[in-house]
Amino acid sequence: MRKRVISTLVFAIAMAISLTLAAQVWMSSEDVDRLRFAQVADDAVARIEARLQLHLSLLDSTHAFLSVEGADISRERFAAFVDGLDLAGHYDGIQGVGFAMTVPTGAEGPAQRALKTRYGIDVSIWPKTDQPIRTPVVLLEPQDARNKAALGFDMFSDPIRRQAMIAAAHDGKARASAPVHLVQEIDENRQSGFLIYRPLFPEGAAKSGDVARTIGFVYAPFRVGDLFSAAFGKKARLPIHVDVFDGAEKPDAQIYSSGEPPDPQWGERLGATRKLRISGRTWLLRMTPTSAFRRTGSGYPAALIAVAGVLLALVLALLTLVQARRIEAVDALNAEGERNLARKDLMLGEMNHRIKNSIARVMAIARQTARGAAGLDDFMERYSARLGAMASAQEVLTHSTLGQAGIADLLTRELRQVFGEGLENCVISGPPVEVGESAAQALGLTFHELATNALKYGALASQAGSLSVTWTLRGDAVAIEWVERGGAVPQTQPERRGFGTRLIDMSIQSELGGTIERHFEAGGLRVVIAFARRAEGKSA
Repeated sequence: MRKRVISTLVFAIAMAISLTLAAQVWMSSEDVDRLRFAQVADDAVARIEARLQLHLSLLDSTHAFLSVEGADISRERFAAFVDGLDLAGHYDGIQGVGFAMTVPTGAEGPAQRALKTRYGIDVSIWPKTDQPIRTPVVLLEPQDARNKAALGFDMFSDPIRRQAMIAAAHDGKARASAPVHLVQEIDENRQSGFLIYRPLFPEGAAKSGDVARTIGFVYAPFRVGDLFSAAFGKKARLPIHVDVFDGAEKPDAQIYSSGEPPDPQWGERLGATRKLRISGRTWLLRMTPTSAFRRTGSGYPAALIAVAGVLLALVLALLTLVQARRIEAVDALNAEGERNLARKDLMLGEMNHRIKNSIARVMAIARQTARGAAGLDDFMERYSARLGAMASAQEVLTHSTLGQAGIADLLTRELRQVFGEGLENCVISGPPVEVGESAAQALGLTFHELATNALKYGALASQAGSLSVTWTLRGDAVAIEWVERGGAVPQTQPERRGFGTRLIDMSIQSELGGTIERHFEAGGLRVVIAFARRAEGKSA
């Protein structure tokens, strides 16, 4: 009874420790993803701010140009200036740059004459207004069907535009309007828009005041959708869904929603909210991950730790029970039995040491494979293949009476496992060289990863490719040369190092104490592996 109580207690303690550790690993993984998405959200805001600053600098340049040239500048001169700015090439999202003239209501003659002189059109200032001042558009470039529709439009007649113009005139700075329906929206592809105004005062006059004291306003109309597409489309596309609100987050204040929908698996766990100041107005950006957002962490390590913890708790509980029974048996044994028990303990210690080493390697491979796996099926395929490589190397060692494995046997087994029994397009040559247990495991995994990469991404991905593997023995040094020619071999070093590459490097450098070089050449891939047999022999 006492033995069972102790065993149960050991099981409960080991389970509690393992599950606590698994929970900590899972929470750490969530924190990593949350911090990474916050960085993505900050990057998105920075792109929009940079785009808006670029447009504000354009507005400042136009303001300075008209301050020098005068508001009565010819259309040709103004169009040449705007053409030099290259709006289409550098200022995506902006509809154009224009000038709205300030005139008293009932005295619109100068504005109408300006439109007649510049654009050759007879147009009445529109729409009707009850305001004492009018600000019709008399310059707007570049001219196209959209911008032509805005000529003669009195922006001061609209309360939303009027509020922004009054604010701009009051402090002499650029001011953005609330969301409006741009008069340029004449087709079916309509978007929310806004305008940014900067007042132009007479030379020598104060640079602030009311609208009536201004000559007019330099302004730029923006389509919100085009602005965000320009901000997010030039660089690498961000894995986020963005909802933009003017002021408070409510349905009637929403001015933009990106096309790619949010990924429902994240819910609100990784959502981020940012505020953005737009020339006197505040935009609220609510960002959530899309399906393109990839986790840095993974739930697999936590699950593996939990499973391993359960198994370990069971093993400890059973070992505790066995140990208790063994102690009872020891008390009843005589001296000869004690000597036999000591011999068994030594054998058990050696076996436990081998098991722990094997478990440590298996868990490391499982942990690293899980980090790069796209899903459970992908994990099982890669994990089974790598365990198969270890088992194949162990089988070669088992068939050897001296605990040695030949490089030719290891290589042939792994290539047949990946390419099939025929080994077409494969050439293998080299002198008889045998290695010990650790080196056999390391080389088996290395040959498996190289063969898998050759089949998926390299020369053996097509019938036109070929593979040559040769090795030489010079004194205590072994050199293996893996050469892929033709097929789809990449000619440049990949930017991302996958787990397979890291596993190869770890096997060669840590297990064998050797070196590995990869040469991506015009004709194909050449991999050179070198290690010393004496160092290998010690590790074996």
